[in-house]
Amino acid sequence: MKVGRPTKLEDRMIEQVFEMALLGLTDVQMAKILGVSEVTFNDYKKKHPEFLKSLTHGKEEADGKVAKAMYKRALGLTITEDALTRDGEVVSLKKELPPDTAAAKHWLANRQRALWANNGETTIKSDTPLVITLTDDKPNEEAE
Repeated sequence: MKVGRPTKLEDRMIEQVFEMALLGLTDVQMAKILGVSEVTFNDYKKKHPEFLKSLTHGKEEADGKVAKAMYKRALGLTITEDALTRDGEVVSLKKELPPDTAAAKHWLANRQRALWANNGETTIKSDTPLVITLTDDKPNEEAE
C-alpha cells in the first residue's frame, strides 16, 4: 500500500523545467519550485519521456551557450558597445577583449583533463626503478 497523496505531472511543468534548466537550476531547486519532492521529480524523469526530454534539452542548451561564451572569452574577442557622446549622440564603439587565461585554463582542464587538470595529484613517469636511500637524521658532528 502506497503512502502519501498521488502527484500528477501537469503539462505546464514540462515547459517550466525547460526554462528552469536554462537558468541553471538544480533538480532539487526545480522540484521545490514545482511543489514536488525530489523523489517525485526523479519519478517524472523515469516515467514521462517528454518531461525528461524537456529537462535535458534545457540543460544542454544552457551548457552549450556557456561553453560557446567560455570558448570565445578564452580566445579573446571584439565586442560592440553603444556609448553616449557629450552631444547626446549614440555611437557604437568596438572594444577588444584580450584572451582570458583563466577561461582558457578552465576550458582545457575540462576538455583535456589528463594534460591540464590541476587536481592536486602529481604523476611522475620513469623507466628507471626508484631507489630510496635512508640517511641518519643526526647532524654530522665532524663537519663542525
